[in-house]
Amino acid sequence: CNIISTFIWGFYFFAESFWAVFLVTACYGVFYAPIIAFLEAFSMDLLGSVTCGYGRIRVWGSIAFIVVVTMVGWILGWLPIKAILVFILTGSVLLSLAGLKIPAAAGTSKTPFWKSIKAFMNQRVLVFLFCAFLMLVGHGAYYGFFSIYLERQGFSSSFIGIAWALAIIAEIVVMVNSKRIFKYLSLEKALVAAFIIAIFRWVLLGTLRSWYAILMLQVLHAGTYAMFHMASILYMDRLSPDGAKTLGQSINNAVTYGLGLMAGFFISGFMYERAGAQFSFLVSALFALAGGGIFVVFGFMDRKK
Repeated sequence: CNIISTFIWGFYFFAESFWAVFLVTACYGVFYAPIIAFLEAFSMDLLGSVTCGYGRIRVWGSIAFIVVVTMVGWILGWLPIKAILVFILTGSVLLSLAGLKIPAAAGTSKTPFWKSIKAFMNQRVLVFLFCAFLMLVGHGAYYGFFSIYLERQGFSSSFIGIAWALAIIAEIVVMVNSKRIFKYLSLEKALVAAFIIAIFRWVLLGTLRSWYAILMLQVLHAGTYAMFHMASILYMDRLSPDGAKTLGQSINNAVTYGLGLMAGFFISGFMYERAGAQFSFLVSALFALAGGGIFVVFGFMDRKK
């Protein structure tokens, strides 16, 4: 997948029309998306019985994000925007080479694909996936329009950068301490806590406009993203049968960051044009409320049974 997606990325250099870019993006996504699921499942295998330490591995993704964004942002001040294609292609080549060094799995599951899919057709998995889907739908307004919202409120580019940096720092703190957090919080309670934090975050973001309130709310990214993401990965790993761990993470990733964010972008974009950012964030809170409520009622109920 690494090698094929890298090869496909090269076609961006020749894509000029919308449909050409669309086709390259679609093909690239098909081969790149499974890499994330594989890395999640591979991390779980490496951790063995201490999966609560997953955050200490995942935190390097956040650190790399800060480093790369800072470096590329500075470099693009001197080079044309198209240079980003070269940067990503270079990174993809390095990732492909590193992927060749990953040791082969000790054993390969011989379970038929459709039988593995059937293993996920139970109430706990379906309820969790639907609730996680709602959580990511609620993030559509934030990921898609937060920077635009701040800019239209008169905040500078520097302030917007600081706001995003603060959110990432907050998520890093939580990920570094993931082992300690999940020692005291069950995965179910961590997920519910993330839903509650999301409700308050989106409601307040839709009503408060002062700079210090916005920065304080960015700290809540530690709960709505970091804690929710870690708990989701660990929870899906628990629900996935042996031999279908990677498939489980693929389904989770597709339903949440695939379908969930896509639906969130469409819904929030539609509302942003007609009702404004504040209303969009309030609707995001309703999605978080629905997801959290359903998970509490059906997720916990099924576990007790």
